[in-house]
Amino acid sequence: MRHASNSPRVTLFPFLSVLLSTMGVLAFLSISFLLVVPETADSPQKTKRLQFEWVGAPGYVKPIFIRCYSDRIEYYNMFENKDYSLSLDELLEQLQGRNPELLSYLVQLDQLNNSVKKRFGQTEYYPLLLVYPDGILASELLLVVIEKIGGLNYGLEPMLPDWEVPYQGQDIEN
Repeated sequence: MRHASNSPRVTLFPFLSVLLSTMGVLAFLSISFLLVVPETADSPQKTKRLQFEWVGAPGYVKPIFIRCYSDRIEYYNMFENKDYSLSLDELLEQLQGRNPELLSYLVQLDQLNNSVKKRFGQTEYYPLLLVYPDGILASELLLVVIEKIGGLNYGLEPMLPDWEVPYQGQDIEN
């Protein structure tokens, strides 16, 4: 005759029920998220237009966007109210002192900012370099130009290839 052992038995029923219900809830949530999120949310074909916000910056500071690409630099000259595009070869020529249009524009910005600092409350302009992934060399060359001008504040903003930031036409405040 066999004797029943008095060893305690452990049942897995509560653990398995909790596991299955958790898996069911997670499956339900994942399907609902797939149905709720539009299909075009991750479409990389569309160019995104960005609006920069100056969080913490004074209201009188306005950005001057300078785009740095792999083969060119694009900027808006607010004194001439005109967009410019410089190839890297043209930029190198300007660095060597031949027809330094970009350097003279940045010097004009610096002079305007210095006169603004004397008259409190006027708009101060801030060159913001928008550096695209292939435009690092162009931004480094541009930094050489900017560093020739003492005291001109500037900023660098890394950009993704599909981002597009429109130039903003700006009126000069004297």
